[in-house]
Amino acid sequence: MLAWNIINKKKQSIIFFSTMLCLTSLNNAQEVNSLESIANPLDQFDQTQPSADQPPTQATAVSAFDTSDQPRTINKIVVVGNTLVSDEAILSRVPYKVGEIFDPKKTSSLIRTLYYDLKRFNNIQIFADNVNEDKVDLYIQVEEKRILKEVIFKGNKAVSKDEVSKKIDFVDLPTINEHELKQYARMIKKIYAEKGYYLAEVNPVMTKDDDGKITVTFEIEEQKKSLIKEINFKGNKHISGKKLRSVIFSKEDWVLSLLDGSGTFHPERLEGDKHMIEQLYQSRGYFTAKVIDVEKKMDPETKNFTITFEVQEGDLYTVSEVKAPGNDELTEEQLLSQIPIRPGNLYSRKAIQDTMKILEMIWGSRGYLYTHIEPSIQPDENTKTVKLSFHSELGSKVFLNKLTVRGNSKTRDKIVRRQIMFEEGDLLTNNKMEQTKNKIEGLGYFDQREGVNWKITRLDQTTADLDLILKEVKTGNAGVQLGFGGSATDFSPASGFSVEANLADSNLFGSGVNVNMTAKMAKGAKTFLFNVTDPWLFDKPIYGSFDAYHKRVSYDELNHTRPVNEIHTGATLTSGFVLGLPRTRFDETYMRFGLGLDKTSYEERPLSRITRSPQGLNAQEAALANTEYQSLLDSFFHPTHFGSFSIQLGQDKKNHPMHPSRGHIWHLKSYTAFSGCDDGNVGFHKLNLDFHWFTPLIGERDLVFHWRSYAGIISRFNNRLVPYRELFHAGGQANVRGFLYGQIGPQFSANGRNDSIGARKLIFWNAELIFPITPDFSMKAVVFYDGGSGWDNPYSDQISEQFLKNNGFDYRHSVGIGIRLLKPMPMKVDWGVKLDTRKGEASHEVHFNMSYDW
Repeated sequence: MLAWNIINKKKQSIIFFSTMLCLTSLNNAQEVNSLESIANPLDQFDQTQPSADQPPTQATAVSAFDTSDQPRTINKIVVVGNTLVSDEAILSRVPYKVGEIFDPKKTSSLIRTLYYDLKRFNNIQIFADNVNEDKVDLYIQVEEKRILKEVIFKGNKAVSKDEVSKKIDFVDLPTINEHELKQYARMIKKIYAEKGYYLAEVNPVMTKDDDGKITVTFEIEEQKKSLIKEINFKGNKHISGKKLRSVIFSKEDWVLSLLDGSGTFHPERLEGDKHMIEQLYQSRGYFTAKVIDVEKKMDPETKNFTITFEVQEGDLYTVSEVKAPGNDELTEEQLLSQIPIRPGNLYSRKAIQDTMKILEMIWGSRGYLYTHIEPSIQPDENTKTVKLSFHSELGSKVFLNKLTVRGNSKTRDKIVRRQIMFEEGDLLTNNKMEQTKNKIEGLGYFDQREGVNWKITRLDQTTADLDLILKEVKTGNAGVQLGFGGSATDFSPASGFSVEANLADSNLFGSGVNVNMTAKMAKGAKTFLFNVTDPWLFDKPIYGSFDAYHKRVSYDELNHTRPVNEIHTGATLTSGFVLGLPRTRFDETYMRFGLGLDKTSYEERPLSRITRSPQGLNAQEAALANTEYQSLLDSFFHPTHFGSFSIQLGQDKKNHPMHPSRGHIWHLKSYTAFSGCDDGNVGFHKLNLDFHWFTPLIGERDLVFHWRSYAGIISRFNNRLVPYRELFHAGGQANVRGFLYGQIGPQFSANGRNDSIGARKLIFWNAELIFPITPDFSMKAVVFYDGGSGWDNPYSDQISEQFLKNNGFDYRHSVGIGIRLLKPMPMKVDWGVKLDTRKGEASHEVHFNMSYDW
C-alpha cells in the first residue's frame, strides 16, 4: 500500500511514500496504514522498514497530491540500500526524470516494476523531501533479498533432486526470502503427493553463512506411500461399480501399477471423478444424478485409502421434444434428420454434446465457420421429461483472403499447395479444411501428431486469413552395414564378408520425389535395387516411376530339393494419371500403365531329392514322386526372358503413408507376362484386388482398426509356364499368419514333408487392432485375426492324387499379436496361433521380417 503524510518542521514539508507488494494474494483488498511523522527520512529508514520475514502487501498509488502546494519538479533521485543491484539498473526502471513535474500517482507503478522486473527485493519504499517551494528530492529505499548460495535436500529417496529441478529451477534463482521458501516447500510437497506420498512433510531451513549468503535445506520426511486400495460406490442401483470405476481418473492399486501409475492417491482428482460419474449417469437418462459425498478413509497403519462415492441417481428422464431452427439454406427438418436425438429417447448429456458438434460441422461445411450452438434444456419434474432446443448463431460466411504456408523449411511450397482443396477468394468450409489436412498428412513429410494445423485470423465479418502451420520430420535415411561370419560349409573370410549400403528419401530435396536405392555385395551374390517415383511429373498430376533391379532370390523353404537360387534382373517403367479432377473427392483415383522386361536364371538346375522311406514311400513310389516333382521344378524354375504389361486402377484415401488411422485404399491390377518359345515359353495373366480400410476406435491414433481383403486369380495362356514366384502361396506373414509359407494352399506331399507348389486362386482377409507403444510411432503393437485359402494349382493334372494336397478350397484361420519397429531398423515380428490346428501341424508360428508396415 502507499501512505503519505505532509509534515511541516523547520519550515520544510516532507512527503513520505511506502509501498510493499504481496507475493501471495495480489487481488485481495488492502489496508492503509498511517506512519508516524518523521523529521528526516534518511535518519529513520530502519524504524520504518518491515521485518525481513514479513510478507509484503500490495500497493495502491494515491490519487491526489497535496493540493495546497503548487506542483513541484524533481530535483534529484537517490537510491539507498542496494549492494547487489546497481543504481543504473534501478533508475532505468523509474518512471520519473530529474526536472519533470512530480506525480505521486506513479509510485505504485514504480514499485511494481522494480519488484517484478528485478525480483531482487523484499521491500521498496519511496520518500519525497520538499526542497524550497517548487522542488522535491526522491529517495528510493530498497531491502534486497539474501543471495542464495546452495540448495540441499535431506531425506529424499522417492523424489530425486533432478525431479524437483524440472519444476523448480533453483539454478537460476539468485536470491530468496522466507516467504518464497515456504512457497517452494509447498510445491515440493505437491510433487511428492503426485507420486503417492500424500503425508510427506517438507521443512525448509534457511541458514546464513559468514559471507551473508543463504543456504537452503529442505528436510523431508517422506512417510509411507499412500495408495488407493479400494474404490466403492453407494446408491448406485442402475450402473455397476465396475462401469463407474472404468470412467473415473482415480484407480485402485494392482499388480501392474508400476507400469500404468494406477493406485496413486491424488486428492485433486476427486472433483474430476465426481464430474465423470455424473456425466455417465446424465448420459444414460438420469438427468438429476449427482455425487453428494466423497468419503476418504485412511488406514492408520498402512496409510492407504479407501474412497467411497455416494451417488444420488434420481429418476430417468426422456426427451419429449427436439427443436433445431434452421434458415433458408437448411430447414429444421433437414437439421433434425442429421442429429442423433429423437423424441422418446432417454435424456443424454453426451448426445447433446455430439449434437452440438454435428450442427457446427453441418453449418461449417456451408461456410459458417464461427457458428455457435446454444442448447436450451427445459426439464419437467412432474412428467420426468426434457424439452431440447438447439439454436444456431451462424454469423456470416467466411471467405479466404490469404493463405500462408509456414514451417516447411525443406518441403517446397508447391508440394503442399497442390494438396489444398481451395484457393484464395474461395468460401472456407471446415470439411474442405479437414480433407486438406488429411491429404497433407498423407504425404508423410510432417509430424504424425502435431505436424499439420490450421490457424484462422478473422479480418472482418466475411474474410479471414489462413495459416497452415507445419512441423517437418526426417524423410530420408542412409546407412552402411558390414557383415562377417562365413557359412556352414565355407568358413573362409571371403565367403563370410558382405557389405550393404542403402539410401532413401521420400521427399528428395523437398521436391516430393521418392528415391530408394540399395546395394549389397558378397561372395557369389550381388544385389542392386533402385526406384525413383514422382507423383507429379512436370508439375502435373502425372505419375511416373522407374524400377531397376538385380537380385539373388533364394527359395530355401523347399524340402524336396536343394535350395533354389534365382538370379532375377529387370526393369519396369510405370506412368499414369489421376482420373478425377484436382481438388475434388476423386483426385486420388488413378490409372497407371506399366511396361517391364525381366530375365531369370539359376545357379544350378533344381533337382528332386525324394527317396524311399521305411515309414513312407517305397522305391517305386519314390521314383514316381521324383519324376512328377522334377517336372514341377522344371516348370517353376525355367531360365527365361519375358516382357510384361500391367494396368492398375486404384484410390488411396488413407491419411498417412506409414501410420494411417482413417481412410481406405483399393488397388485393382491386371498383369500380363509373355515370351517367345525360345525365351522360356512364359505366358499368363494375373488379376488381383486389394482393399484396406482404417478407422480410429480410441482417440485419433491411440487404437486403430485395420481391415484388409484380397482376392486374386491367374490364367495360363495355352499351357505356357507360370514362374514359381508369380503363383499364390497362402500362409505366412504376407497373408495368413500362424501358418507356414504356402501351408493352406496346394502342396506336394511325400514322406510326411510338404512343399508349397502355389495356387491360381487366393482369397484372404486380415482384421487388426493397432496401437502405438512409443509416442513417435517408431514402435507399434497389433492384435490380429487372419483367414483365407489358396487353391487350384495350374499343374495339378500332372500330379498323382497321392502327392497332391490341399488343392481344393479349404478355409483356415488364426489369431495373434505382433510388433512393428521402425527404429533402430525396420522389423516386423508376428506370433500367430492356429484356430483349427490339424494332426501333424504346429499350433503356432512366429514370423520375422526386416520391413515395416501398418
